[in-house]
Order: sequence, then C-alpha cells, then structure tokens
Amino acid sequence: AACNTLAIAASVKHSRSVVHAAPMLLKNLVRTGTLLAGARAFAPLAVQRRAFTKMSAAPIGVMVTVEIEESRVPAFLEALKVDAAGSREEEGCLRFDLLKDSEQANTWHFYEIYKDNDAMAVHKTLPHYKAWADFKAGGGVVSQKVAKFTADDFTA
Repeated sequence: AACNTLAIAASVKHSRSVVHAAPMLLKNLVRTGTLLAGARAFAPLAVQRRAFTKMSAAPIGVMVTVEIEESRVPAFLEALKVDAAGSREEEGCLRFDLLKDSEQANTWHFYEIYKDNDAMAVHKTLPHYKAWADFKAGGGVVSQKVAKFTADDFTA
C-alpha cells in the first residue's frame, strides 16, 4: 500500500496540478486500506447525505464495551461482522464501528450513533442485530458495559 501511495504521490509531483491527481490518490488510499473503510467522509454519497441531514432530535450515541471469552472470539467476530454490515445500511444508523482494545485482551468497543431513540429501537428489531443477540445468549460475554449519550448535531 505504501509503495502504491508513494508512486502516485511521485506522479502528483510531475502533474500540472495536485487537484487533478487528488481523486486518484484518494481512490488508491481507500482501495489499499490506508484509510479506514468506516470513515464517514469516504462513505457512499447516500450515506454521507443521510449522516449530514438536519435531524428532528439530537442523535443518540451508544458505547458498548465487552470482554469476550478467548475461545468465543471467532464466533463473536463473525456475529459482529453481520451486525455491523447490516447496521451500516440502516436509515437511522449514522455510524457503527467495532474497535479492538489495544491494551485489554479480548476486549472490544462498539461505537454506535443513531438519528434518534426511535432509530435505535428499530435497530434492535432487525435480523442483523439478532446475530449479536444470539451470540450473547449462547455465552461468551465475560462482561459488558453500556454508556448512552446524546450527540451534538452541528448540522442544525
């Protein structure tokens, strides 16, 4: 990835304008994974529009921290792959990230933002959420902490 990025950066030097090369550089950064795939700024236009539309209520955030039994980590990751992919397609879900804790073994953080309480309630009724609920019911969650918060809407 770094080699490709450097090659494109070198070609930018020789182009008449960096502006003309920027889309190619951005495309390469996204393709090679240099940029995070979940970054809203590089999401499809429909997702960007949905995330930056004026909201009728303050967005609702949730931070879930879980510790998973080591033997259940593969099943956990598979369940969250399904849940995250489905959640990111929801009309009311503005963000859904799964973050691996770099200091605590087998610990992850879910970072979720919803348009409002209704959108968060709908999320829990959808089939992809069931993957997470079924994993929890099957055991493997050593501990879970949930923090809810109201996000500031700077688009108003």
